[in-house]
Amino acid sequence: MAHFSVMVGDYYLLLPIFLLPLLYFISKQLKSSTSGRPPLPPGPVPWPILGNIPHMGKMPHATLSNLAQTYGPLMCLKLGTQYLVVGSSPATAIELMKTHDRTFSARYVPKVVPADQEELNYSLIGWKRRMQ
Repeated sequence: MAHFSVMVGDYYLLLPIFLLPLLYFISKQLKSSTSGRPPLPPGPVPWPILGNIPHMGKMPHATLSNLAQTYGPLMCLKLGTQYLVVGSSPATAIELMKTHDRTFSARYVPKVVPADQEELNYSLIGWKRRMQ
């Protein structure tokens, strides 16, 4: 009987390890869905982490054509964590790139590779050349 209570006690330690990340993920999803951003164009429902990447399949151009027939010439896809607005007709592309060009030119550029840090800049130069 004592062996059983030790096993149950060990599982109670694992419960917060799995429950806390789940609660954090759910709260982050709820908070992001109620933020003050403008509404996005229609599109397929994304998966939680992958977004719409699994919808693309082996021929993404054919998939985008089929999605354009379903959702119209302007649609929104979520690729990973980034949203992508797709204009799939010439008229929609002209509307996006000429009429609303200033709206889309001020987009967020993520700091994937920060080039303003010395370590990164000097790492591209060889050791012998740096010592000269």
